[in-house]
Amino acid sequence: MAIPQNVLTMAKLEKPVYQWPAPDPLTEQTTATPYPLDALPGIIGGAVREVVAIVKCPAALAANSALSVLATACQGVANIKPNPRLKKPSPLSLIMVTIGDPNERKSAADDFFSEEIGEWCDTKTQDLEPDTKAYKAEFASWNAQKRGLEKAIESAASKGDPASLQKMQEAQEKLVWLEQNEPIKVYVPKMTTKDATPEGIANHLRNKWASLCNLSAEGGAVFGGHGMAKDKAMRNFSRINELWEGGKQEVTRSSDDDSFVITGVRFSMGIAIQPALIREFFETNGSGATGSGFFARWLLSFPETTQGTRFEDVETLLTEAKTPSIEKFRKQLHEILEQQYTNGKGGKFDSLPTLQLSREALEIWVKYLNSVERELSAGGEFEGEGRIAGKNPNNAARLAGLFHLFNGGDVLDPIDGETMRAACKLASWHLYEARRFFGEIALPKDDLEAVKLDAWLIAECKATGSNAVGKTSAMQRVTPASLRKVDKLNKALDTLERANRIRPTKEGKTAIIEVNPALLEGGK
Repeated sequence: MAIPQNVLTMAKLEKPVYQWPAPDPLTEQTTATPYPLDALPGIIGGAVREVVAIVKCPAALAANSALSVLATACQGVANIKPNPRLKKPSPLSLIMVTIGDPNERKSAADDFFSEEIGEWCDTKTQDLEPDTKAYKAEFASWNAQKRGLEKAIESAASKGDPASLQKMQEAQEKLVWLEQNEPIKVYVPKMTTKDATPEGIANHLRNKWASLCNLSAEGGAVFGGHGMAKDKAMRNFSRINELWEGGKQEVTRSSDDDSFVITGVRFSMGIAIQPALIREFFETNGSGATGSGFFARWLLSFPETTQGTRFEDVETLLTEAKTPSIEKFRKQLHEILEQQYTNGKGGKFDSLPTLQLSREALEIWVKYLNSVERELSAGGEFEGEGRIAGKNPNNAARLAGLFHLFNGGDVLDPIDGETMRAACKLASWHLYEARRFFGEIALPKDDLEAVKLDAWLIAECKATGSNAVGKTSAMQRVTPASLRKVDKLNKALDTLERANRIRPTKEGKTAIIEVNPALLEGGK
């Protein structure tokens, strides 16, 4: 319901001009720190620079694409154990999350880095086709024999006479031998997917190939899918956490025969998601994801957009791009994929070597771990932020492992100090990006409702050319509809009033919400 024109006129003519204080921001307004390209050593940094120059995407987005592909390849080659006193090593798997608009050209960046994986998998599929067909034939024969023996045992048992029982015993012995000599399965590599439920991921890792990366430019399919509905979210957070840790994965179905356990598998993620979708995800599942440590495992980036600056010229487009670093990247990736195939062709990665740290690398890593831990204490920069910082030093070690392998390091060679220093620098950048993200988007629910109300009021005022909205109208029309309750609306209005963004007034009996004019002129 619009405010009567006579009321607005009275407010304009009779009331003294209110002196508005400057509005306070509702979120932490911080600017993205430039991506530390110098922390990407050798082939990796050169390839990322070439992709940024061609695609004109944010450097962080291109780097995340590269690192996701590195993790996909290297996670099947080695593990790492930065703390030598722990029992279990960590995989080299990563969860790379980029927050940004869908037009930031992530798909184009992914194509440069992941194309080699796709072509390598296609070639392997063709090379293994004769072996795959032979296995299918052998398995069909084996399965037919198994069914025949099971029927023979059942038939003999039902008769019960001595001759039948003798035949049953012979059939049982053959069945035992047959079970012990099942044909060896031929596993054909397929390492990337764009859209998969947690159940689909588990089935892929068990039945197709034991190393996989969810590489998607539309992360909404991942975080907005039915697998992340609130009733299933906690279980799925736990599954992804276990995969990141390289732990045992139990998939329980209604039938015991359909339930299974997978071990020795590796899983990474490299996704981009829009701010609005991740905000919605956080609203629904934020407490569960935070409590489970899901967010702590992310290497998150929230880069400034390059849209509006991606100009081209004809001469450049007609000149073939020189990409020596990308070609070196592809060649090195090919070699690492061959190593992964050797390790994983049996269907698991149970006996991977563990990368060791040189003393200098260990000293650098311990110094970084202690600095993060110190800032988690009372009065520290990350006080109360264990949800985003707790796993960051482990991610630093994983990055060091990737850098080491991809720049020619052998699995038996220790990681040097320079490599660990670069990895810690990059992990630190991601840690501060995570804090910026949680400050700007992932707000507590009450604060988030105030932000949404603020946006709606500003849009409404701009649409009507006024700086006021009737409270009754707001109650009836505000979006989201969850704010159309007196207590929720009043709580959000109180937050906005304390931030000098609105003030409640009355004209006669009409309750009015006035919006700070500075917000209608582009202020934040």
